[in-house]
Amino acid sequence: MKHLFFILLLLPALAWGQRFQLAAPHLTVDSVFFRKQAQVELAFDLDGSTIRYTTDGTYPNDSAAVYKKAIEVTNSGTVRAKAMHPDFLPGNAAEKTLFKINFLPDSMGLQPAPDSLYKGKGAATLFDLRKGDADLKSGRWLGFRTDTVVVETRCKKPVSLKTLQLSTLFDAGAWIFPPKRIEVYGASGKGNWQTVGVWNAREGFRWKDLPSKYDQFQKVIIRPLPVDRLQIRIVPFGPLPEGHPGAGQAAWLFLDEIIFM
Repeated sequence: MKHLFFILLLLPALAWGQRFQLAAPHLTVDSVFFRKQAQVELAFDLDGSTIRYTTDGTYPNDSAAVYKKAIEVTNSGTVRAKAMHPDFLPGNAAEKTLFKINFLPDSMGLQPAPDSLYKGKGAATLFDLRKGDADLKSGRWLGFRTDTVVVETRCKKPVSLKTLQLSTLFDAGAWIFPPKRIEVYGASGKGNWQTVGVWNAREGFRWKDLPSKYDQFQKVIIRPLPVDRLQIRIVPFGPLPEGHPGAGQAAWLFLDEIIFM
């Protein structure tokens, strides 16, 4: 009886010789951000089905690894998985991008303060390895409706970075837009600040065509200079665009993590 309803739904298609496409498997991960390893679990409830997966960002095919037990991921990358069955067409891939954090700062500061409704734990929220979700008041998100947000970090020993990734979100209906610009400055000892990376949003952001996305990442390439202080200046989107119900009013900026790699 377990799959009776599922089979009844398929009868018309089977009668006409059509092949039904499977759904994507269910993918869960204990932490999107991790220091040593993350654990990924996959599930698909149909007898005779197989889940094949990859951890290098490629799409799984018939020769990809077969899922048998929880997957331990030790490097940054995208896990993709597909359900397969001899009687049905493979479904779309479930996927999740994971980030291995190279280091965390010893201290951090934040200006200005986030909105009182979305204040989390202040600057510490940006380095707690906890991904935000659709609950904006969970304490995992910081919400701003102001000018440039400045985050400063310090570490006891100089570090050399390759990239910085900013985890944010986009939800046009909630007036939340991604940043317009990210500037990263570094300094060591008593030295002066130097520009070590800049990211700019593309012109002509087609916000009307995009669904809400709660795992939006902006990647900044960093000049590999040894630094013990970093300053990250995040410029919000600015006024909401023409055609938006709130056109002309300031867009919200939401942040949940700054990732050093």
